[in-house]
Amino acid sequence: MRFKFWPWRLLLLSFAGLVLLTLLLLLADFAGVPKGVVNGFFLVLSIIGYAVIGMFCRTTIPEEYFVAGRTISAPLNGMATAADWISAASFIGLTGLLLSDGFVGDGQHPGGLSYLLGWTGGFCLLGFLFAAKLNLSQSITIPEFLGRRFDSAAVRWLAAWGAILCSSVYLVAQIYGIGLVASMLSGLTFELGVFLALGGVLLCSFLGGMRAVTWTQGVQCVVIVVSMVVLGMAVSFKTQGHPFVNIAAMQSLPEIQARAKQIESDPAEQSTRELISLRISDLDVKIAEPAYAREVERQNVAQQLAQAKADNAPLREIQKIEANPAWRETSLDRLVSAWQAEREVLGQVIRRPVGFQVPYLEGWNPGWNNSLALVFCLMLGTAALPHILVRSYTTATPAQAQRSIVWALGFIVVVYLCASSLAVLLKSFVLTELVGAHLDQLPDWADRLRLRKLALLSIQDHNQDGVVQYSDIRLYNDYLLLGLPEITHISSVFTGLLAAGALAAALSTADGLLLTISNALAQDLYFQTAAPHAPPLRRVMLSKILLMVVALLAAWFATNRPVSILFWVTCAFSLAAATFFPVLLLGFYWRGMNRVGALMAMVSGLGITLYYIVVNHPWVQMRFHLQPSDTLWFSLDPVCAGVFGVPLGMLCAFLGSWLFPSAKN
Repeated sequence: MRFKFWPWRLLLLSFAGLVLLTLLLLLADFAGVPKGVVNGFFLVLSIIGYAVIGMFCRTTIPEEYFVAGRTISAPLNGMATAADWISAASFIGLTGLLLSDGFVGDGQHPGGLSYLLGWTGGFCLLGFLFAAKLNLSQSITIPEFLGRRFDSAAVRWLAAWGAILCSSVYLVAQIYGIGLVASMLSGLTFELGVFLALGGVLLCSFLGGMRAVTWTQGVQCVVIVVSMVVLGMAVSFKTQGHPFVNIAAMQSLPEIQARAKQIESDPAEQSTRELISLRISDLDVKIAEPAYAREVERQNVAQQLAQAKADNAPLREIQKIEANPAWRETSLDRLVSAWQAEREVLGQVIRRPVGFQVPYLEGWNPGWNNSLALVFCLMLGTAALPHILVRSYTTATPAQAQRSIVWALGFIVVVYLCASSLAVLLKSFVLTELVGAHLDQLPDWADRLRLRKLALLSIQDHNQDGVVQYSDIRLYNDYLLLGLPEITHISSVFTGLLAAGALAAALSTADGLLLTISNALAQDLYFQTAAPHAPPLRRVMLSKILLMVVALLAAWFATNRPVSILFWVTCAFSLAAATFFPVLLLGFYWRGMNRVGALMAMVSGLGITLYYIVVNHPWVQMRFHLQPSDTLWFSLDPVCAGVFGVPLGMLCAFLGSWLFPSAKN
């Protein structure tokens, strides 16, 4: 009994410690302790705390290392699942996305509501369809279960590579988020931030496997939920004078909508949008004839530079002229890429809604197609992510596996409700304090966000009137939430608390992903073929070694700074949905499904999804001179690729099982 209840004491202790630490640091902030010292405490204590738990939970027993001994209670497993699920994209990216694109999108791309519905709906599918049945299988990995179900080494091998691909894409995004948070909080470079925080991940998952990860994720769930709730309460107090953030958001909505209508009807805003549209048209011409456009642009830049030097212009003005891509870039491909990137940014700026209304109300538009497709991919992807599915193995009974999903969904909903409300409150500050301000009299928080090493805000005065219009503003959604304390004028201690929650979200997800990848490499690929009778200790040690190698490789990829966190995470959902959902669903609920159908389902679903993502990537389109109109199907974004992969996988599963009935399991 003592062993059973002590993890709960650990969780209560972590909750009390976090609250006490926040109060002490608030006092230190009021006493004048430097902001860097105050916020650094959150970073250092977070990493040390998680590493200590990992050291105390170290094990070499296979059952504990791979599935935590199958003794985790439903509430604790739910907390661990929630922490495993709430990634850096969910925690620090969702609020910025909701603020920028609204709840229903811009008429071409989906808004934040699609993510909320897809992610939470996926847990309902997971609880109803898979959790109990996976627990009954008594497997260690998802590929192992599929290999047993279809009595096929080929199915297990292919599933292992699918799990590695989906989890690797997701993992790079999480480590990228870790680097952002650690560098912004500590003042270190991005690369050092990645490897510093990675040490905490390795000390946890390397030493104790799923046993250590489960208890660490329980503590991280406390940190994630408490940091988001406390932050929401603080902002609610600041804006509406009470601690109920959801009510505060509802109270702020009418003011936001009224202000949005004023901005949309403002002649200065309309002229800004017209100028942006002209710039987009100009970029289209340049992209169509890049060589000629570069020569013309260089001649213009040369004249501007000569005039600026003749007038003894400040160095800043000269550097701004020289920053023109046509002057700086020697490669025509890189120049076209820069123009395409600028065009994409300007297109997003001109399309995004000012308030939280649908910008295009007449008829159906590509935004609705993308929204529904994205909800579909996120729901099925959530129910098929290997690092989430494997948590069903750690409980003692199937009923507890299902109940743990309910617990996890409860914690996730709390975080998402706070994130949505904070997006509304943040929007009110942007619309009332920033929009309409003179460039030489910006709010203090705007200047600070612009001058950060990793800028959260940029302003470009398109119509040169010296006043900030909404279309002049670009907010960096990926990590905008980290600037919320400055925007809302609350204590800088909340920056540290927020970063601690973001770090917990990224670390917890990275732990689960690392275990999934290393176990697939060791258990499902190496030992299945090369050493099927290897002793248990050797299996554990090889998994640990591979975990370290995978972590270092992922950190190296992350330091190359891929595109937005949310993009890669969403792609991982489409890949997981197309690879695993058809084979799991039919494998559980259709007795006629056989190994040929399983192989055809995974190959076809993964293949078409991966093709659609790759062929619509900007680098690929530039390299092979492709146009989005030629590669997009039904105007669907590449992150919605799973909407093609899942139906094709289901169809191929039926055809394979029907055409080859002799391949019975």
